[in-house]
Amino acid sequence: MTWEYLHLVAHSFPIVLTISGTLVGLFGWLSRRPRLELWGLVALVIAAVFVAPAYLTGIAAADIVSQRTFVAEGVIQTHRFAATWAAIPVFTAGVLAAFALHEREDVRLRRFVLLVGIVASAAIITAAWLGSKIQHGDRARTASGPTASGPTASGPTASGG
Repeated sequence: MTWEYLHLVAHSFPIVLTISGTLVGLFGWLSRRPRLELWGLVALVIAAVFVAPAYLTGIAAADIVSQRTFVAEGVIQTHRFAATWAAIPVFTAGVLAAFALHEREDVRLRRFVLLVGIVASAAIITAAWLGSKIQHGDRARTASGPTASGPTASGPTASGG
């Protein structure tokens, strides 16, 4: 089991939970359903728990993957930068959501957390989009080195050059 594989498994949880928690919480707010708001807060707490493993496995995998993937120079560093700035609001939203769950009667705090969730969702969507530019798996392994019928290391690149 590699760091790359662990990152590919772990990174989906904070992305999905941050976005779905924020959307469900906002829907609960707009439809005046406090239970949905609370569900959104719970999802943000769980997202904050998973953001650390996703981030740390990504950092561990970055150096290895950058040496063998068939991607443009700097894509991994750009994704790492965006992931750092996405982890901060996701973790912040999760900590605030845990506090808001403790203080359930404070409606303004719950709604503030959902607004922070919007920022966290935007940041994590950006990081995920940048991460989607990185190729993984068998295609990346065969594309980075010579194969019987594929390009060589000095042959055509992903950009057609």
